[in-house]
Amino acid sequence: MRGYPLYLLLSLGALLALAVLAERLRFAPGFVVSLGLLAYGALALYGLRFGLRHALLLFGLLAPWFPLAPVLAPLAFALLFGRRMGEKEQAAFYGWALVWPALALLLVWQVFPTFYAFYLSLFEKVNFLRPAAFAGLENYQILLKDPLFWRALGNTFWYVLFTVPTGLLLATAIAILLNTGVAFQGFYRTLYFLPYITALTAAAAVWRWIYHPEFGFLNWLLGTPGLDWLNTPTGVFALLLKPLGLEPQGFWAGPSLAFVAVMAMSVWHFLGYQVVILLAGLQAIPKEYYEAAELDGANFFQQHRLITWPLLSPTTFFLFTLGVIGAFQVFTQVYVLTPTGGVLQDTLTLAFYLYNKGFRDSDFSYASAIAMVTFLLILVLTLVQRRVLERRVNYEI
Repeated sequence: MRGYPLYLLLSLGALLALAVLAERLRFAPGFVVSLGLLAYGALALYGLRFGLRHALLLFGLLAPWFPLAPVLAPLAFALLFGRRMGEKEQAAFYGWALVWPALALLLVWQVFPTFYAFYLSLFEKVNFLRPAAFAGLENYQILLKDPLFWRALGNTFWYVLFTVPTGLLLATAIAILLNTGVAFQGFYRTLYFLPYITALTAAAAVWRWIYHPEFGFLNWLLGTPGLDWLNTPTGVFALLLKPLGLEPQGFWAGPSLAFVAVMAMSVWHFLGYQVVILLAGLQAIPKEYYEAAELDGANFFQQHRLITWPLLSPTTFFLFTLGVIGAFQVFTQVYVLTPTGGVLQDTLTLAFYLYNKGFRDSDFSYASAIAMVTFLLILVLTLVQRRVLERRVNYEI
């Protein structure tokens, strides 16, 4: 006869406790708690088949008055009667007992808000001040016809296309140089890592001064006084091709000069983090491979193309995946450098547009629809990356 699944009751109890707290905060309807109590009670009553001592587990049904009761009851039962449990049952119970604190935080801060955002997106102009009418998928229909959404999506794609490959290539080049035994390697590591540990808001404020049209360091360095980097909406492709008589329009004009300035600041800020991760990956590659390649006559570039790049692929794949996810969520530096979204909304990104709709226009349902579309885009791109790029990753050294 199989033993009583106490670990399952603990998991049900943790979910029930979270449901009670969510119901008290009015984030979950009352029937969710009722369903949780029903499932917990049924499993606790099933325990009576294994002995009357399992009646202790019924104290978890006090959850509506004491939310932690369904978690504490299985823990108390394990402390009192744990020695009577089998070895596998004890391992399963204590394993889940250790996992649930982290799992609960993940559910509270990541998973539940995702479902709640989808729930909000189904109503009309939720602002938490008055009851909102159910609107179904109307917010998504409006979103597909919203020119500002497409503007924000186009800008975000430009941001991903520019910052992720550029940052990765620069970081790889710097990490390879630092890995060649250059003097003061520790100093350079610290120097490159300093921007990353600097608060992004503070760093963006400093870069705002650097880009200042009259007193900015960049205009002084380049000898271009008066150039307003953060308020120039002209696309960089249009600027570069203008001397050739070509004038691409719309999306094909490229990201604006203001947005490129934001991208450059972002690449600078995250470069140190990527360099440190890549340097760790480089130092895991055995030196013998390079010595053998040198004996065979391979030059510097051949060694890195045939040895470094394939063996560093797990690290670059990891950074590329995280980089794409982070780039789709870019907000802070854009907001600090261009608080209005730039001239003609040329620096408006998906996260910035979401913020404007939610906290400026108090339309949390439309903002939630933007959040759900962004979530789906990131999910699809991440799955595509895993499907396409992971095949080229070499995990064996």
